Amino acid sequence: MTRILLVNMESRIGGAERSMLLLIKHLHHQVDISVACPGTGPLSAELSSIQTDTYKLPQPPKHRYRSLLSLGYWLKTICRLIRISLKTRPDIIHANSFYAGIASVAAAAVTGRKLIVHARDTANLKFVSKICNCFSNKVIPVSRFVENALIENGINPDKIEVVYNGIDSSSCRTAKPDRSSKLPFVFANVGQFVPWKNQITFLQAAALVSRNMPEARFMLIGDDIFEHNRDYKNSLLEHVKNSPIASKIEFTGWQENMEEVWQEIDCLVHTASKEPFGRVIIEAMVHKIPVIATDSGGPGEIIRNGKTGILVKDGDIEGLSETMLKVAVDKELAAGLADAGYEQAVSNFTADRTASLIKQIYEQVLTS
Repeated sequence: MTRILLVNMESRIGGAERSMLLLIKHLHHQVDISVACPGTGPLSAELSSIQTDTYKLPQPPKHRYRSLLSLGYWLKTICRLIRISLKTRPDIIHANSFYAGIASVAAAAVTGRKLIVHARDTANLKFVSKICNCFSNKVIPVSRFVENALIENGINPDKIEVVYNGIDSSSCRTAKPDRSSKLPFVFANVGQFVPWKNQITFLQAAALVSRNMPEARFMLIGDDIFEHNRDYKNSLLEHVKNSPIASKIEFTGWQENMEEVWQEIDCLVHTASKEPFGRVIIEAMVHKIPVIATDSGGPGEIIRNGKTGILVKDGDIEGLSETMLKVAVDKELAAGLADAGYEQAVSNFTADRTASLIKQIYEQVLTS
């Protein structure tokens, strides 16, 4: 059986980690998977619960990875990963992010293993891209948008295989939720507190919506879970505090389990700029929730505008608010978007499909 060592640099569970956990769930009977990740935290606990062999990496630094202060962390992590690779002797080292790829390059070189790097963002990491271009066997972007950014950064297109993220089919609804008697109408923004997610755009549009629909409510779901954007989080919460509709905004914090929260949401409003993919969009779709998203990056590859969701221009707060009102008022439109979005997600964005495509990449790498 093919042996895979997955490498993840974070101890908390964000979108990248959730995608990795789904990959393990859907491939563990077909390949022998172990994971190298920080030794304590929600991720290692979740891996233990699904009986996945886990090898301990150092905890990530509180400061940013690219800080000079992180040099010691990188050296320690690389040495630890080399030892893990020598012990486990994987056929492939699969780095779950570009940062994981930095540490994995040395381990792959020393042990002579194949290397795959998952590209889950569009960070301007030209130096890292050059390293991955030289030493990786494949790079897996999560969208065509990310693929184009990789090519611009110098990665050989022949090494690139796009694989969209998937959603667990067990999350899919078998029946449409009845929201006909539900009041008030609830809009939600879900995501990590990082500047490019543009939650303030959602809050500004919410204030405009509230003028015409004073009974509407707004949920802000997320947090700075990796603690790299404290200033942005503080500015965001200060904006909520000073907002004229502060009493209508519910800040829930980060939700590890969204199942019950989805029941309260009538429309997802995704305001990210240059979103690499937009995992929360397909999560909303499989819960039959209509989606409005900024037409910037990955969402344009998920949503068929006006059919499976609605795309709005990046930064157009007035246009966004008008679209939000339209979805809230037009029940037939909202229901149509919800039904079509559901069919789109379960047809094209399942974890089974994602796992199958990645397994094919494993096979290609080992036979090349």
